[in-house]
Amino acid sequence: MHDDADLSGNSSKKDDVQSDDQAGIFRKLLILTIAVLLLSSVYLAIRLKNRPAVSAALTIEVTASPEGAEIFIDGESAGISTARRELKPGKHELLVSRGGYHSWHQSVVAEGTLTLPVTLQPIPLEVRVVAGQAKAEIWLDGEPQPRSTDIAAELTITGILEGKHSLRIKTASGESVLSFDLRNGNASVSALPDTGATILFVSSSEGKVQAVCNCKAQLQMRDSSQSLEPGTAASFPLAEGEYPAELKGLPGEKKSLAFTVSPSPAATLAFFWPTQAKPAPDNQALLNSSMLLLKDARCDSAQSIVARILSKEPDNADAIAISRRIARLRSVEGCK
Repeated sequence: MHDDADLSGNSSKKDDVQSDDQAGIFRKLLILTIAVLLLSSVYLAIRLKNRPAVSAALTIEVTASPEGAEIFIDGESAGISTARRELKPGKHELLVSRGGYHSWHQSVVAEGTLTLPVTLQPIPLEVRVVAGQAKAEIWLDGEPQPRSTDIAAELTITGILEGKHSLRIKTASGESVLSFDLRNGNASVSALPDTGATILFVSSSEGKVQAVCNCKAQLQMRDSSQSLEPGTAASFPLAEGEYPAELKGLPGEKKSLAFTVSPSPAATLAFFWPTQAKPAPDNQALLNSSMLLLKDARCDSAQSIVARILSKEPDNADAIAISRRIARLRSVEGCK
């Protein structure tokens, strides 16, 4: 009986030792697992902290004024007046341009949606006035401009802003007033005075040229020619540069000028005044001149004046008397 009890006790002690060993191994595995998890968490946290942030896609919306302004994104045309694009994260270049206006440029780096309203600023107009007289007085919008004294009587007025404007010119040959308008980078004139000087208005912007005249003529420029009619604007393209021109088909002296085509708004106003005929001297003034010549024995010159009078008034007694005196002076060889 004692032997059986001892065997049973020894077996129970072995079981307890095995259970303790298994519990110890489990605890060690658990601690090791927890340590591995902690180290992994720390490692992942460090990796996530040092990883660059991922930006969301950029949506850009651009609205531009005035109408017709072209929008460029990263050098490519994106639309006229309005544009909407989905862009990759990073830096992007925006450009808005339109003829007659200062271009707008900006670099953007953004996330999410970026909305940009853009208003372009107009480039001021430059007006060249060819007065057609040696001296001229010029007013712009009622303000006197510096008087031109050179023989060509040319005056350049700069810094003219958008809107309606009036120009008044006064010369020895007459006076004229006209109105012109600067809108959307283009200068235009609605009507020109139909009396006084012949007026030619030539405006240009980005190679687009418009010519208006209160006359019927041909505008000759190098190898090309444009027909002009009163009240009608002739529009045509020209490359940038300086253009000598001539207004043909009008009476009187040759009517020449020059105008410039450039990216900026520019206009040339040329005035061609009618030639004023000198009043014919009256007969009494001619008779007096012939008498003075006769006193100096200048018979030929005196006879020429008398002949002019007698051609119009054959019965003019004073002219006939002077002609007889000339004949007597010739007979005695008293003429020079």
